This record gives sequence, C-alpha cells and structure tokens, in this order.
Amino acid sequence: MTTEQRREARVGRAVTWSLLALMAVFAVGQLELWPMTAFRLFSTTRSADQTRLELVAEHLDGTDEPLLVSERNPVLVTTDRQFPDLVGESEEVQRDLVLAWLSVSGVDPVSVGSVRLDRIARAYDVDTHTWTDVGRTTIVVVDL
Repeated sequence: MTTEQRREARVGRAVTWSLLALMAVFAVGQLELWPMTAFRLFSTTRSADQTRLELVAEHLDGTDEPLLVSERNPVLVTTDRQFPDLVGESEEVQRDLVLAWLSVSGVDPVSVGSVRLDRIARAYDVDTHTWTDVGRTTIVVVDL
C-alpha cells in the first residue's frame, strides 16, 4: 500500500466515524437541525395512556372548534410537532403562527377571538378499542 493510499484510507475512516458519531449525537439528543435528524419516523411511545396537543379556535360567538390542520392539508401532516414551540415564542410570532394554522384549517380569523393550545390526556380501552379523553389542560392562549 502506498503512502497516498494509506492517507486516503485514514481520511475515509475519519470521515465515516465522524459522520456516525454526529448521527448518534443527533439521535440521542433528539435534535432536528437540517440536514441531520433524530430519525423519529415511527418512534412515538405507544402505551394505554398518552397525551396529545390540540389547537382550539375560540369563536367570538362562544363556540370552540379544534383546528384540523393536517386533515385539511395532508402536506402539513406533521405540523403538530410545531405546537410546543408556540409557548416560547413572542406574542407577534404566536399570532403569525396561529393565523397561518387558521388559514390552513379553513377557519376565518375574523370570527375567532383567540386560539388556545390544549394538552389532552387520553386513555385506551382495550375492550372497546377506543381512545377516551380523560383530561384537558390549557397551555397557552393566543388572543387575536
């Protein structure tokens, strides 16, 4: 093996091990920084008790309407992963995000007074094979 071939082999091993280490850090740390990912394709924990987040439009007439973002627009099927980010954003960014989700959901923002983000606790009944909401906690309310 020539000196040049040994050098290329060392560089190849260094690049390979570096990429594997970087991928491990992203997977263990659950980091999502493009182009790297935590590979969360189907890794949601499945158990009889779960929680989920739901955006609810509170209309001016007093009615509530869950925002079905992903059902109205299949392109946005994973947009609910952005719901937790709503809490830490400024009021202006919260309002912009909520207005975008209202638009995608087909809800007229003029008829909405506020949108709230609720955490819903759910339990699975093994006999009926259905989910039941057992608790609801409001995390943040965004006034429009």
